Amino acid sequence: MAMRGYYFAMEDTLVEQVAAGNTSLTSLNIDDYPGLDIDRTWEAIHYLLCGDISDGAAPLGYVVPLTSDNGLEFGSFGAFYLRAGQVAEALQAISGLDEAQLRQRYDFPAMVKDEVYPLEPGSVTDEDGPAFFAYLLQFFNEIKRFYSRTAAAGKGLIFYIF
Repeated sequence: MAMRGYYFAMEDTLVEQVAAGNTSLTSLNIDDYPGLDIDRTWEAIHYLLCGDISDGAAPLGYVVPLTSDNGLEFGSFGAFYLRAGQVAEALQAISGLDEAQLRQRYDFPAMVKDEVYPLEPGSVTDEDGPAFFAYLLQFFNEIKRFYSRTAAAGKGLIFYIF
């Protein structure tokens, strides 16, 4: 089963209500909110930025928020929220990251060894490294654009895996 990551942006007050448990995610129609599907890159981008599969330090840990501090009960894999200020912090942290800097952080063999999703040891070779980086870069740039629009609108967001 392919696990995909999805963001949707909403008013910060609504994010606060969801985080406090006053509004259920299941009561919201996510199609009513601006969103971004990042395919199967969610864990790999988090690893690229934080050097770990989960619980990366802020503000880079906010880019693909997988921290239990911001966790919500939702679906099979849970969801994570960011308030507007956290979105702005994440945007500031990634705004200066360009392709060359991301390449310096990129360690394909370590990602395979650490079984970063969607990589499966034994099913990839070192020759797959450049194509996988291009795949991550494409979605990283989409995340930057999404965070830019979300921060400019003063919104928070919900991220979930499905």
